[in-house]
Amino acid sequence: MSFGRSSLTRRGAFAAAGSAAALGLAAACTKEDGTISDGGSSEEPQSAAKVTITPADGSAEATAATEIAWTVESGEFQEFALVDASGAAVEGAMHPDGTTWVPASPLEWEGAYTATVTAADEAGLVATATSAFTVIASPGDRIGIENYLPGQDSTVGVGAILAFRFTGHEVPEDLRASVERRLFVTSEPEQEGSWHWITPRALEYRPKDFWEPNTQVTVRLGLGGLDLGDGMYGEFDQETAFVIDSEARLLEADNETKEMRAYLDGTVVQTIPISLGADEPIDGNDARSFSGTMTIMSREESSTFVSDLYDYETDVKWAMRLTFSGQFIHGAPWAADRLGVANGSHGCLNVSDEMGEWIYNFVRWGDPVSVKNTGIEVPQGDGFTGWTLDWDTFKSGSYLD
Repeated sequence: MSFGRSSLTRRGAFAAAGSAAALGLAAACTKEDGTISDGGSSEEPQSAAKVTITPADGSAEATAATEIAWTVESGEFQEFALVDASGAAVEGAMHPDGTTWVPASPLEWEGAYTATVTAADEAGLVATATSAFTVIASPGDRIGIENYLPGQDSTVGVGAILAFRFTGHEVPEDLRASVERRLFVTSEPEQEGSWHWITPRALEYRPKDFWEPNTQVTVRLGLGGLDLGDGMYGEFDQETAFVIDSEARLLEADNETKEMRAYLDGTVVQTIPISLGADEPIDGNDARSFSGTMTIMSREESSTFVSDLYDYETDVKWAMRLTFSGQFIHGAPWAADRLGVANGSHGCLNVSDEMGEWIYNFVRWGDPVSVKNTGIEVPQGDGFTGWTLDWDTFKSGSYLD
């Protein structure tokens, strides 16, 4: 690592010193009054700015998720660059918190890189520091994720939640903030949002309120090479970009009225008779539908439901999933006498096939579905459940300040 600059090389400096010794006082000037004055130094002035880079010069412990940091003393930062072993520039940007520079994609395992930082002191003199470092070999223990993000270039509902889970690995509590720092979400227009740890391996992200229609969202889960604890590292990055639909849709089901209302931009456009999960246990199991604000997780024109718990296999049409555990909105012609009157399903929201088809065509992935007054709340993480929490509670599940 070097600081400052000089017009003298090391060899030139020794030659200059030898010449000065041989010349003695000849190197000085004599004034008219007979006194001697110094002729001055030929060296250019050194910058007072001092730069320190992390990883340090010569480091061989960087990972593929390494971020570059630097400090400047007695000066102001001017410029940063990172190049690989071939001299090609590495793309990246400052972290949103302004503390580090983050490569746009994971660094290469066993790759060699050089970081250069320039700074200037009050006099405008420039100091340059460089740090050459290498990345460790690819670790054998790499952790992937179960990805539930919206698809690339998809259009989704205003209740869309970003969710993923680490595959078979629980992140230690002291590393969760560093994980969150590598989860980048940007929106245009900008909207406040937060990550929330449901369990040590499951996270969700949502904005404070439903997304504004037409919002453009980009996501990067920058987990490739990240230390996840217990000798485990993230397997790779994942990215997506999607748009929030121009219309705001909401389904609201109420167990007291046995009705579902469909809202479009705040206006009721359809009222649908429903039958929810049975009020009494079925085969000793609580079959009530969950209350809470969930979202449409998938849409299937036809499906076959198989339940080991209740020992049945049934073909259904117009199935829209609400939970991982198997609660759906779906067409149920066998429940015609119960619709709008009584409950009796194994937990799903039953509608007629006609209304099932209407809902299927009305909703998108990520549209919110609010179910009320069933007496049992949806468990956190059984589906995309972040909207069941108030904002302060949801935000408290983040490890970032």
